[in-house]
Amino acid sequence: MAEQVVADKLKLSDAPKKLKSKVWQYFGFRDGSPTDKAKCKLCFTDVAYAKSGSTTNLMQYVKRKHNVDLARLRGRTNATTQVAEK
Repeated sequence: MAEQVVADKLKLSDAPKKLKSKVWQYFGFRDGSPTDKAKCKLCFTDVAYAKSGSTTNLMQYVKRKHNVDLARLRGRTNATTQVAEK
């Protein structure tokens, strides 16, 4: 089983440079897999995302499953986030 995870990791390509969202640092694409699914680099799970370029689903996934701070991904500072939450 561990061998399969290593094999999958080796075949994982980074997202194309044209995809600008910072969430792409957590996702890549497996060669030969459907392009409507990105693979999480942390747990190697396929996560669907919209062809329109929306990364909301990917951001929600890393927040829910890996406790990644979304404000940091969006480039906001803690001060900005705290003011927005009040």
